[in-house]
Amino acid sequence: MRILIINWRSVRDPLEGGAERATIEHAKRWVKEHHAQVTWLSPRYDKKIDKETIDGINFHYTGLPLRRNIREVIFTFPLFYLLACWTYLTKFKGKVDVVIDQVHGIPYLTPLYVKEKIVVYIHEVAGEIWDIMYPFPINRIGRFLERIMYPPYKKVDFVGGDTVTKELLKIGIKRGQITTINYGVTAPEITKVPKKNKDLTIIFLNRLVKMKGPERAIDVFSEVYKKDKEAKLIFAGKGEDSYEKTLKEKVKKLGLSKNVEFLGFINEKEKFKLLSTSHVLLNASFKEGWGLVNIEANTQGTPAVSFRVKGNTESIKEGVSGFILEENEYDKMAEKIIALKSNIHIQKTSLEYSKQFDWDKVSNQFYEVLKK
Repeated sequence: MRILIINWRSVRDPLEGGAERATIEHAKRWVKEHHAQVTWLSPRYDKKIDKETIDGINFHYTGLPLRRNIREVIFTFPLFYLLACWTYLTKFKGKVDVVIDQVHGIPYLTPLYVKEKIVVYIHEVAGEIWDIMYPFPINRIGRFLERIMYPPYKKVDFVGGDTVTKELLKIGIKRGQITTINYGVTAPEITKVPKKNKDLTIIFLNRLVKMKGPERAIDVFSEVYKKDKEAKLIFAGKGEDSYEKTLKEKVKKLGLSKNVEFLGFINEKEKFKLLSTSHVLLNASFKEGWGLVNIEANTQGTPAVSFRVKGNTESIKEGVSGFILEENEYDKMAEKIIALKSNIHIQKTSLEYSKQFDWDKVSNQFYEVLKK
């Protein structure tokens, strides 16, 4: 089978996230297990690189590097939409069997120009994320476009997790079009909980963008610091330089600079080493597609704590793999985090909980949808 994936980021992009990691886990298994030919079309992350092969997947780049500032939203993202259409028509039309339209806020309108089978792979219906990420009128335009761009997809198959399935039904996608496929997890296999750091260590493992909630993670840690002056908060993830500067200024203003560390982008080996030695993953997102990072933490015996938001309520099992607090309960969340430092029981149950998530199984389920 010849598969073309249209995605707004490469897995090598410094701003890649859980959606890209999930997609490559599926794709590399389709290559290895089913001998599929997979091409991944996305914007350039490096102006010097047009093509490369990763895990047997052929990455094809076009357009300009895509970031999250207003200029990029207004110009660079629409440019990629046009180039995605043009690249398909000139290079891939008639040469693929299925096109995966991977939605990030707004679909690529593939039914208007793609003649082969189309499958939409979607991790979240953006909705209120537009309001969190962008100012007026960009937020209103984004929400409007998201509502009106799905009618062409009336005969197209959708793949998404539990949360996305519910949201798709609300915007008019029929239940028969949707195949609910959740996620697996790839992590170093361990048989017992690793030794944690001496001091309470909290890790924030996500892109540094507003929708992921790094600002309120700092506010939560401020409450933790009042009770534990030795506690540490580690930010592992990359964001726009201007926003990172804003976060560091907030940390400094609160007098937390000695206890908060910004690592920037880290590789997979570094990520799991940090997760293994941390006591808590703090997921402060305003919304998640499912919350893969929570399960990644669990694989290292590290429970996750989050607010009650879509996605996290599906991936965190209360009292087993972590805890969910109500919105803005910073003080209560801080108390829960402090208590988790010595909670050996939930470290063990988190590890056990993570073992049920199998990429091989869900990737085969996805491949069956492609074959239909």
